[in-house]
Amino acid sequence: MKHTFNYVRSMGCITCRMPSGIDVTLPIVPGILKHPSPEMLPTLLAKPEVAWKYTIEALRKASWPVLRLFPKAWLLHCLPEAHLSKARTDALNFILR
Repeated sequence: MKHTFNYVRSMGCITCRMPSGIDVTLPIVPGILKHPSPEMLPTLLAKPEVAWKYTIEALRKASWPVLRLFPKAWLLHCLPEAHLSKARTDALNFILR
C-alpha cells in the first residue's frame, strides 16, 4: 500500500515592521502557533509582538526545513530570547552561522 505524506509548507510570506524599525519577512507556516487558523495568520503576523512570539515558537519546535524559510539574521537575533536547551541552542548556532 502506498502512503502519501503531507509535509509542512509555507503558505506565503508577510513583512512585519518591528519596533526597532527593521522590516522582517516571515514565512506563513500553519502549526507554529497553536490556536490561530491558517487564514488568521497573515493578519496576526503583521503585528510585531505576534511576529516575535511566532519566531520564538518556531525556534523552539520547528524543524530545519521550516526554520530555513526564516531570515537567518532574524533567527540569530531572536535565539537568546528563546530559552532553549543547550543542545538545541548549539545546533541552531551551528546551522545558522
